[in-house]
Amino acid sequence: MVDLKAKPFYLDEESCEWVEQTLARMTRKEKVGQLFCEILWDRPDSKPEDLFEHIQPGGVMYRPFSGKRMHEVSEKLQSMARIPLLVACNLERGGSGGNGGLTDGVYVTSPMGAAATGDAKDAYLLGRVAAEEGAAVGINWTFEPIIDIDRNCENPITNVRTYGSDVDRIIACAKGYMDACRENEIAVTIKHFPGDGVDYRDQHLMASVNSLPAKEWYESYGRIYRTLIDYGAQTVMSAHIKQPYVTKDVNPDIRDEEIMPGSLSRELNEGVLREKFGFNGVIVTDATQMVGFTSSMPRALAVPTAIANGADMFLFTINQREDVGYMMAGVEAGIISEARLDEAVTRILALKASLNLHRKTAVPPVEQLDVIGCKQHVAWAREICDRNVTLVKDKENLLPLSPQRTKRVKLIQITNERISEGEYLPEVMRFKELLEQEGFSVTYFKDGKYPGCGYSLEEFKKETDLIIYFANMKVGSNQTTIRIVWDDFLGEDSPKYVNDIPTLFVSFSNPYHLVDVPMVKTYINAYACNNYEVEAVVEKLMGRSEFRGVSPVDAFAGLWDTRL
Repeated sequence: MVDLKAKPFYLDEESCEWVEQTLARMTRKEKVGQLFCEILWDRPDSKPEDLFEHIQPGGVMYRPFSGKRMHEVSEKLQSMARIPLLVACNLERGGSGGNGGLTDGVYVTSPMGAAATGDAKDAYLLGRVAAEEGAAVGINWTFEPIIDIDRNCENPITNVRTYGSDVDRIIACAKGYMDACRENEIAVTIKHFPGDGVDYRDQHLMASVNSLPAKEWYESYGRIYRTLIDYGAQTVMSAHIKQPYVTKDVNPDIRDEEIMPGSLSRELNEGVLREKFGFNGVIVTDATQMVGFTSSMPRALAVPTAIANGADMFLFTINQREDVGYMMAGVEAGIISEARLDEAVTRILALKASLNLHRKTAVPPVEQLDVIGCKQHVAWAREICDRNVTLVKDKENLLPLSPQRTKRVKLIQITNERISEGEYLPEVMRFKELLEQEGFSVTYFKDGKYPGCGYSLEEFKKETDLIIYFANMKVGSNQTTIRIVWDDFLGEDSPKYVNDIPTLFVSFSNPYHLVDVPMVKTYINAYACNNYEVEAVVEKLMGRSEFRGVSPVDAFAGLWDTRL
């Protein structure tokens, strides 16, 4: 049963009546339509009206758009919807910077960058930029905060997308983000239930596994979810992650081969979220194109089973006509009972009512776009980046830098972004420019000669006072690893001459690179590859600003040699 007046909906009588009457007027096809949250890309071949070809969807999630374009599309979509749409986005790094959001929004920092300041108010400010810029374009639902625990340094997805590895810090930061969204009438999503970050695999590519014993899970991941549900989280994203021990705690008779990922698990959705944690809000699956979902059972069965086993909303379709057909067939066959269908739709309608979508214009006036990229948001981004840069080690007392001591700098770019041979990231070029303004002579390592046949190490040392690594190895979906891979067989761009030439390594997107460069004596973690972090790092390299960041994870990755 759905309690419309209880947490997280808190509906008044008028809103309860709207939910009940709306549900009563809906056909089965209209109810099925509400189960779907579709995806929309800003591409020439992507037409917003196509989302309504076979259904009236319950929601849509944007991939990156400019603010103006997103506002236009939001107005168009809401005008086509007979029931106001949930309009979602990934706003994990402010208005921009993630795999969703606004291309012209303010990229503040990563969640870990907000956590590294040691003050949860910075997670609130991150959320405030995200919520204010998102609300201006019609966003009313964000798929944040990410509350995974970064326990495994080899996980290619969690990493800086998390608030770190400490449960209390994660809770405090998530509450801060939630507060900012609540102030702007944006629903939050806590994810990725039952929790990513334990293994080193990617649920985009398989159903990954959270293998903690049940007791340990309840004391860590479970405590985070229970606390934030109590704090008023409106939605939980149930992911393509298995938790065998918690599943068996709920259902001792289940066989191993019957254990499903969260998105398809009755034990995790109903048994844990609903019964143990008392969650009354909306459960949404993670993206159902992911291999972790599609490989779990035949899609014709998986689509309705997700709803039958506790999810209220189905994220994305591969082929809308086909997936809607699978869902309708599931209702007609009794996989989804009429009662379960009504319960799911009731929760979706209640979420919309809790955001007052039935009472107000769904998209704010275009004048509110002025908040995107505003001076205050930029100022907050600069302040957070100034507070989060973390000096992990400086064993040779290299810092602060001085052009009088190490004038001739060789700069090495490490990145997994898709750029052409010989091309440099804008942030790398900005870093080089700032160092040159300080009086350093900076050249790219790749543009010159390096020790080898016909050119000696001693000659290289005569023209090189300092080697600096600028690392931007971003986390993202469909990766199996984010380890550093050097460019050639002998690793000519690796830190092989650390005992001959002073070497500095600065990581802007991954706190664990000491795994691959333990020999480096001076190592710094920033947490986002943007100009705010770059400028903050240079200020600290020059000694004009102190390092104040505190690592939210073990930057030494539990390895003995990384501390030397």
